[in-house]
Amino acid sequence: MATQLNAAPVIEARGITIGYPDAPRPVLEGFDLSVRAGEFVAIVGGSGVGKSTLLRVVGGLVAPERGSVAVTTPEAKDRRRRSIVFQDGRLMPWRTLRANVAYGLEGLKVAAAERDRRIDEVLRLTGLEAMADRYPHQLSGGQVQRGGIARALAVNPDILLMDEPFSAVDALTRESLQDEVLRIWGESGKAVLFVTHDIAEAAFLADRVIVLSGRPAGIALDRQIDLPRPRARGSAELAAHAAEIGAAL
Repeated sequence: MATQLNAAPVIEARGITIGYPDAPRPVLEGFDLSVRAGEFVAIVGGSGVGKSTLLRVVGGLVAPERGSVAVTTPEAKDRRRRSIVFQDGRLMPWRTLRANVAYGLEGLKVAAAERDRRIDEVLRLTGLEAMADRYPHQLSGGQVQRGGIARALAVNPDILLMDEPFSAVDALTRESLQDEVLRIWGESGKAVLFVTHDIAEAAFLADRVIVLSGRPAGIALDRQIDLPRPRARGSAELAAHAAEIGAAL
């Protein structure tokens, strides 16, 4: 999926300042970020630099001390404008996969037939139709993560926020999930803000990679990855981008 460079932003963070209690300096101070419609943006940085904090602020889970986050798309009673996928899938063990996906739709004005259609669609998108009636303990780690993605997609967000979603799986499953996310992104047209500590993963997945460093964190690099898709893992072009990203950390 090619992102239009002149596409309107779906989310804009301006002047974000936030810190931890008793910390001498804020994690983020006067921080700005914009993500365009349909864009895949990866956030990379060292441990503790504030990647996940930024994602939670953008996702509305944490209020900044100063600054604002504006979601520019219209509100609607049958959807949420942003949703988040966590590191561990966070499926409720007492619910089937289908019921876990349905959980995200609770509180929205969605008719039963439309709810079922959406659940079927996101299970298809994530390749989990055959697993719908299984409980989380009956799923593999990769399937649990895809279940978390399905639940996030069911609310039809404009922007999908992903917080190191593949960090708990093995290398082969990680590559499979990367390919799955790219396919889902291409089919759904959602904007994605993807936090990772893996430089190669960021270069492979993203239209644009932002490197955070320092305390308070600033943008050390904001690089457009102008390689055609599908991209070949291990290519010289991808390695050159990864090297530039690594040098900025």
